[in-house]
Formats: sequence, C-alpha cells, structure tokens
Amino acid sequence: METFTDLTEVVQNSFLAFGEKLMSVLPNILGALLLLVIGWLVAKLVEFVVRKVLRSVRFDRLGEKFIETTSMSSGTMKVEPSTWVSKFVYWIILLLFIISASDTLGWNVVSESISSLVVYLPELFSALIFFVFGLYLASYVKKFLNSVFSSLGLSAGNVLSSIVYYLLLIIVATTSLDQAGIDTSLITANISIILGGIILAFAISFGYSSRQVLSNILSSFYVRNNFDEGQKIKIGEISGEIKKIDSMHVTLSTEDGEILFPTHKLISESITRS
Repeated sequence: METFTDLTEVVQNSFLAFGEKLMSVLPNILGALLLLVIGWLVAKLVEFVVRKVLRSVRFDRLGEKFIETTSMSSGTMKVEPSTWVSKFVYWIILLLFIISASDTLGWNVVSESISSLVVYLPELFSALIFFVFGLYLASYVKKFLNSVFSSLGLSAGNVLSSIVYYLLLIIVATTSLDQAGIDTSLITANISIILGGIILAFAISFGYSSRQVLSNILSSFYVRNNFDEGQKIKIGEISGEIKKIDSMHVTLSTEDGEILFPTHKLISESITRS
C-alpha cells in the first residue's frame, strides 16, 4: 500500500512540475503566436501598399522595357518588378517578426540563423538588381553593334555582336556572384584566360573581315580632298560626273545611269579628270 502511495505521489509531482513548466512558458508561446499573427498582417499590408504605389507610378514599365530590350517573350518570362519588390519587403518584415518570436521563446539558434539570412538578403537583392541591369545593358550593346556592323556591310556582324554580348554577360554574372558574397577568384582566373583567347581571335577575325571596309573609309578622306561633287572623271572605260561621295562609295552619273564605285577604286586605278 505504501508503494502505491509513493507511486501516486511521484506521478502527481510529475504532473505538477509539467503544469508549472507549461504555465511558465505559456505566456511566451502565446506572445510568440501573437507576434507571428501581427507580423503576417503587417507584412501583408505593407506588401499591398508597396505594390499599389509602384504600380501607380508605372514601375512595371521597367519589366516591359526589359523584355523588349532583351528580346524575351512575355509568354516564357513575366517580369513584374512591383511584385518582386513587394514580395521582398513582405519577407523581410515577416522574418523580422519571426526573429522576435524566436527570441520570445528562447530559441537563440533559430533567431541567430534567421538574423544571418536577413542580413544577407540585401546583398542578394543588390546582386540580382545588378545582374538584371547588366543583362539589359548587354542586350542594348548587342543591338547597337548589330546596327553599326549592318551599316558597315559586315556579313559576320550578327556573330560578332553576339560574341560581345556573351562576353559582357559573363562579366556581369561573375560580378553579380561576387556581389552576392560568393568567392569567384577561381572562376575569374579561368574566365580571364578564355576571354584573352577569344578577344585575340575576335581582333584578328574582325581586322581580316573588315579590311575592305576600312580601305574604303580611309580612301574616302583622300577622295574628298582631291575630287569634288559635279566633277567629271573617267575610270577605265567609264566616264561620268561625280554625283555623291560618301565613306564607302562614289556615285558616278553616266549616260547609262548611276554607277557606284568603292572609294578605293579612285586610288588604286588610273583616273582621268575632265
């Protein structure tokens, strides 16, 4: 009988200790839950306000401009900067309240881990912004070079502009990783060697493919100093009047119509002036 009484006292004491422990931490649990609910409501409210404000100032136009410049289809990638920014703000606020709730419960490890994440998020966000604007700039440079090479009549202009685009993209991606706190020293060393070889090959191929174009451009300076529009000349068996001189061609008006000569022809061949 005494053994049963002792066992009953042990069970009662255990339940009493558990009850006391529960009652001591219950306010902290309720406080943590209340903080999470308030944090969720505040985060949702701020997210809604930020999205509305950004859309009212047509912030999403940046996304449309980004798609147009980078030639991305809106069907495969929908860019809404207002949604991205508002979601980022939402998670920052929610994580801050989660940290407070963890501190209330005494979960120091969880609190420190989330705090490290919150400190890192601005670096990650700035790296993403840098990458997006770098991609936009690389696409703009590609289109600009395409138009320049087309005006010069280079058949390999599209290939050359694509090479420049991907080189810029590699530089932007590497810098973005570095901005995000990722060690890129090994990647940078290897890329530098590869880029050196590509740039050398590009310079050689560009100089070789554009030698005729450069010859015409340089010849145009000599032609403009020694010939005038309206002047009559004879190139080989063709006689006519110079109608126009530009950096690439000389337009000669003859009895049979207009004839275009590369400007270097007026240097490399015998010309008879009338």
